[in-house]
Amino acid sequence: MSAILKVHTSQEQKVLDVFNRHLAAFTSGNLDEVVNDFTEQSVVITPDGVFEGLDQIRGLYQGLLAEFGVINRGDSPGIHIDTLHVRHDTLFITWHAESKNHIFRFATDTFVFNGGKVVRQSISFPPPQPR
Repeated sequence: MSAILKVHTSQEQKVLDVFNRHLAAFTSGNLDEVVNDFTEQSVVITPDGVFEGLDQIRGLYQGLLAEFGVINRGDSPGIHIDTLHVRHDTLFITWHAESKNHIFRFATDTFVFNGGKVVRQSISFPPPQPR
């Protein structure tokens, strides 16, 4: 049996490209590059609340990067993407991770993109376990 190759539209490929850039910035601990993927009108919703605009999103990601450290440097085991689906301007992932202090056994993110930027993101996970 041969595998079926999913062919993405040009829009979906652009979404994947922006997501891959965002993930690379996160794993390298580059806060400025992470925040550069958002706009002043972007909204991120997490279990801790709603973060709107670049200042609030910077604060959110500053905390996330402090939790994970520089994954590429080995500060933490990092994030493992289990599922990735993209359709039109929306990308959905499930993931699990280990940060410097916690184990995230299951989580999801949904991203909505427009013009090469993340305009909406939701992050959902149960309370992490101590490491």
